[in-house]
Amino acid sequence: MKSAAKAWAREEFGQAELGHGRRVDRLINMAAGVAMKPAGTVTGVFTSSADREGAFRFLQNPDVPSEAVARASFEATARRCHGYPWVYVPVDGSSLSFSDRRRCRDIGHVGSLNKGGRGLIVTNALAVSPDGSPIGLCGQRFWARKGRAVQLKRRWRATDTEIARTVPLLEQVRDRLAALPSPIQPWFQMDRAYDAWTIWKFVDDEDLRVTIRASQDRVVRETGRDKKNYLFKLARRAQVLGSYNMHVSERAGRPARIATMQVRARAVTIELKVSKKKREYVRLNVVVAKEMRRYKPLHWVLLTTEPVDSFEAAHAVVEGYAARWRVEEFHRAWKRGVCNVEDTQLRSREGLLKWATILAAVAARASRLTYLAREKPDSPAIEELSREEIDATIALRRPKGIKLGAKPTLWQVLLWIAELGGYTGKSSGGPPGPTVVARGLQMVELLARGIRNLKEM
Repeated sequence: MKSAAKAWAREEFGQAELGHGRRVDRLINMAAGVAMKPAGTVTGVFTSSADREGAFRFLQNPDVPSEAVARASFEATARRCHGYPWVYVPVDGSSLSFSDRRRCRDIGHVGSLNKGGRGLIVTNALAVSPDGSPIGLCGQRFWARKGRAVQLKRRWRATDTEIARTVPLLEQVRDRLAALPSPIQPWFQMDRAYDAWTIWKFVDDEDLRVTIRASQDRVVRETGRDKKNYLFKLARRAQVLGSYNMHVSERAGRPARIATMQVRARAVTIELKVSKKKREYVRLNVVVAKEMRRYKPLHWVLLTTEPVDSFEAAHAVVEGYAARWRVEEFHRAWKRGVCNVEDTQLRSREGLLKWATILAAVAARASRLTYLAREKPDSPAIEELSREEIDATIALRRPKGIKLGAKPTLWQVLLWIAELGGYTGKSSGGPPGPTVVARGLQMVELLARGIRNLKEM
């Protein structure tokens, strides 16, 4: 029986168009190897000299474009979206920092220029199911900052940042999901950094479903009134539609609590400053969710294209924006917790992008397994893990009253795997995350491989 990692790798990259079947097989074996033993370097993943040599040749092969590798992963995610009425698509940017003291790597500037940071900037689009479980990456764009930064802030934000590069990313994700046998409309979720006229103009022209957290107090044009009004003022005066309770996780110096959130909403027409003199106007809805407490309350002001005519509709907008945290957790798993992509020593841009794409797919898988266990705790573990992996988990953890060959739920097995990875229950600050699950999976996959080898011998 093939391992779950190998089956996942074949589903994720099996349809890659690389010009030759052997290249696809190599890509599948590399992705399965990373899934079983995630690490930021090729030598950290593959212990066999033959596997290492094959991986380096694949990454350095100019006939294997990084775009083809990424496209295979994005299209696999789109296929997994089939059957959902819609999917949330949180979009967020990050930077990958690499050690490059000799300036010999094909990368650019990141962070402040006076600090000399080197790396790549990336914007990711993560597909999330309506119940909140990550499905996988459905879009990604890398770019490098060359030369000195433009000093004029407005010009910089409009022409040479991730804002300008996000527009084609949104278009690609929409087209990819629309090409499915049953087209799916994505509901994009973005943070305050994307509250820019270029985004809103594209959203309005293309009629996309979008929610963005407001970052600035914009001018609002009201019908029949000559006097200027402002977004935040109108948001505070919007009609109260209702309230709901929300669990807030523990943070540094602040214990976990149940927050009572009051929800307001109304329609607004915001002004977009396209240029120094040119103005355009977009009709949107503003939804305000504010915690009913005096000391540092949670407070979100959300602009959305969704119709908001009831408390249920406004609450759905707030719940959709909460799905944006999935992409931040994915970034944490990709960069530090699971895959440590910034540890790679690859020099060429194409080799680095191919390796980063494989690691990103593995990080998204770790996040998906974690949330599937939370959202569908009673589903059978055999749907996501192989028989050998379940038995290896039982043998390592030795849970009381559970024998080899048992059929536990996915939540039970993921909890045992997380405990093998260092999860300590309530003292860890919440349910197990991708990091501890990935650590435990490394131990489980090693023993599962031994079990399979023994059966074959």
